[in-house]
Amino acid sequence: MDDARHDDAGSGDLRVRDRRRTSPLWFAGIGAIGGFTGLLPWLIAGPFLPLQNLGEAQDPSQPGPFVLLPYSQYTIITIMVLLVVGGALAGVVARARGSRPGWGRPLATLAGLIAVDLVAIVQTTSVTRSVLQERSESVVYLVLLTTVAVLAAVVAWAVCLLVSAAPRAGAGLGLVVGAAAGGSWLAGLLFRPFEYASPFEAVLPVLPYLSPILVGLAIAWTGVSSAGRIATAIVGLGLVWIVPPLTTALASAAGSRVLAHDLPGMADYAVNVFTMASTMPELILPPILTALVVAAAGLLVVGLRRRRRIAGAPTASAAAPR
Repeated sequence: MDDARHDDAGSGDLRVRDRRRTSPLWFAGIGAIGGFTGLLPWLIAGPFLPLQNLGEAQDPSQPGPFVLLPYSQYTIITIMVLLVVGGALAGVVARARGSRPGWGRPLATLAGLIAVDLVAIVQTTSVTRSVLQERSESVVYLVLLTTVAVLAAVVAWAVCLLVSAAPRAGAGLGLVVGAAAGGSWLAGLLFRPFEYASPFEAVLPVLPYLSPILVGLAIAWTGVSSAGRIATAIVGLGLVWIVPPLTTALASAAGSRVLAHDLPGMADYAVNVFTMASTMPELILPPILTALVVAAAGLLVVGLRRRRRIAGAPTASAAAPR
């Protein structure tokens, strides 16, 4: 009798833990942790506001105030990557924890992610505003950086919702978007912003291939067995093609002091750089081929595993006791 009561109590505790781990609050925590994890490359690097060209009374020899996002015209890509990858990570964990079916758990995950992203954007915007000069250029500068952060956060929220709740084709779409930013996120863990030396310099030649590899893996997970999944694969390959030239164009234009007071000229320069970088075969073909090879290898492995399961199913049923 005692053993039976002990077993009942143990199973009851297990059911309580399972309910807690499937509650909306639990998934909200997953979203918050995902958003925070996305910020890790910046937080580990030393999360102090970069020196501002429009700053007032700043001491270059002293670290700036603590901020959750690296607001600077030189780190626009980093801001986008930190937020988008956070959304992808939150979605992946939520899906792995069984966020489907229904919308309750995915929406709870999204709520946790939104809370972290909004805190990061509001806190960084407020701190940056406090150190800028009282000039119209400062207002434009801060509005542009905040707009970039908000747009990146919206993309992150869409990615999180797709990965955590959508069917395989939609989830794959969210994954390839997150994967396209994942290479830069991993590079941010190895190379700190505004530093020119790193113990990981030997891996520099590999960095351009991190995102294509991740995109290829996402395509392999998604599959190509339906029109929607094929469309996701095409989008993934398109991102492998477009994202590096776009990153180069934005970084080159936004980081140009010569064009700092000429927004139309900056936009024109970015378009020219993008056009040139996106049409050079020696730049675009290697990443695309890498993604294709990884995707093909992954699809082959998935297909072989599926065939083994199908082939083993009759044997298993025949071996079962009658």
